[in-house]
Amino acid sequence: MHKTKPMLAVVAAVLWAGPGFAQLQDTWHFGVKPTENITTLEVNPTLTVIDNKEGISISGVTLKSYRVIDENFNWGAELPLLRFETPGHSVNGIGDISLSATGVHKLHSGIDVGAKLETMLPTATKEALGTGKWVISPSVFAVINLPYQFYIHGEYKHYVSVAGDGGRSTVNYGRPRLTVGYTSPAQWYVLTTLYYYVDFENDLQHEFAPEAEIGTLVNEGTAFYANVSTHAGGNWKQKDWGVSIGFKLLYL
Repeated sequence: MHKTKPMLAVVAAVLWAGPGFAQLQDTWHFGVKPTENITTLEVNPTLTVIDNKEGISISGVTLKSYRVIDENFNWGAELPLLRFETPGHSVNGIGDISLSATGVHKLHSGIDVGAKLETMLPTATKEALGTGKWVISPSVFAVINLPYQFYIHGEYKHYVSVAGDGGRSTVNYGRPRLTVGYTSPAQWYVLTTLYYYVDFENDLQHEFAPEAEIGTLVNEGTAFYANVSTHAGGNWKQKDWGVSIGFKLLYL
């Protein structure tokens, strides 16, 4: 009888603490869902191979900061430091800086929705590092939270140039995306994203560009991830393949 009392106490403690532990797990954020309204600071090294045969690539590090305004809104800024390289020529400098504002709303049905307005400024210090245009980029998105820590993220984003160098190409294209992701209770995640680009300025050229990403929480406020992407179809080819890693500080 005396041996069963400690066992019953342990079971009771687990049953009592279980909901609290599950609730703690539900508060884990990785900074990947667009509806996760948290403050982050991110360092994101990237390599994009534009033409593998010709040896044309662009690499660099993008510094990203997103700051919470209140429970429904945040603003962000991204500063790319880039290197464009060909076999006989290379340039280094700052790319086009982007500024953004995002609003999110969590519905009771388990669906979170939001909208984002982003602007990319023609701040590139070299022609090869930017568009030469002031680009406005609005988007709308929704996240469906599924059982067993799965989720689906759908989004439409449009890019359009409104000012800038008249000698540079006009920007006017759309980008639907679909992401299927899983966040593990063991504090890691994996996701697959399908991007589809349609260029409305150039005879509806299009590109299908999937990517995959895996990441983990180093601790509750620090995340690390690795991402790979490729050109998988279409008559518009923005790259052959790309790879990036990232380091995020959360809840700053």
